[in-house]
Amino acid sequence: MSHRDPNRFAPLFVLCTARSYSSVVTTMIGQHPELAGLPELKLFCCATVGELEDSLPEYWIRRGVTHRSPGLVRAIAQLEFGDQTLQSLSSARLWLEARRQWSGAEVLDAVQTRLSPLTIVEKSPDNVLSDEALERMSSAYPRARYLHLTRHPLTTQRSIQEHRARTVPEHPQHDEPMYSIASWYSIHRRILHFGAELPPQRYMRVRAEDVLNDSERQLRAIAEWLRVSTDASAIEAMKHPEASPFASFGAVGSGATGGNDPGFLNNPIPRAAELPSSLDSPEGWVAEPEVWEMVKDLASLLDYGARKEPVDTRQSE
Repeated sequence: MSHRDPNRFAPLFVLCTARSYSSVVTTMIGQHPELAGLPELKLFCCATVGELEDSLPEYWIRRGVTHRSPGLVRAIAQLEFGDQTLQSLSSARLWLEARRQWSGAEVLDAVQTRLSPLTIVEKSPDNVLSDEALERMSSAYPRARYLHLTRHPLTTQRSIQEHRARTVPEHPQHDEPMYSIASWYSIHRRILHFGAELPPQRYMRVRAEDVLNDSERQLRAIAEWLRVSTDASAIEAMKHPEASPFASFGAVGSGATGGNDPGFLNNPIPRAAELPSSLDSPEGWVAEPEVWEMVKDLASLLDYGARKEPVDTRQSE
């Protein structure tokens, strides 16, 4: 592929942990008539398309999954081949196979070219699991904007635990709730550290619970920040994520049926979100009490409860 222009596009990336209502919120935003919502593409967690495909875990292969990023296969099928039939999904796999040496940015450029002049909206929690992945994303698009999406740590942890029990019961996470809380903490610290270097016009933080419980006001605020239309028809369109071509499961037998949270794909209609009033440690917490105090301080910084002291969001060495 010829040398790319990193300043050509200014996508909107939603930065979040897993289980942050990100499927429904990202799809809602992407239904704005000036935007284009995409499923999870996972394009920056690996250096190349080939590395991404080769990272598919064996336990998913045994279940019939054929690509590490089903959302990427579905997006390519829809945009390059016109639909998401079995034939188009197969063609999308071949399209990606022929571009194994491409970077994630090169693939995303091709997607954005198809969707231009719309601005893409994409979320992949995998892209904030490491500093390296986040650096690949940010260096690829110097004009990108970032929406930091948060969810209360207690409901996030519970959702992660329930999701794993449903999807990979043969691989239980034995040190819950500590493992998921630690992941929530480290990822939000990474995002906050990253966002601290960005100007306000490129970084916005919002609670997912607010988007779902107060949609009209929150969607309008996001649209204003993005400098896209805030008229009634645009905001109304954002309330209907179910209209997205990626708001249902992919074709049975394709090996690429996902691309978003299974619960969302099963029922994409937005629903009210639980917002606990407590920041008490979850049942089963056995780590040191001061560790939970760190979690509480960070949660308070993210507007969940009252914060006592400023939180140092710098990454530890």
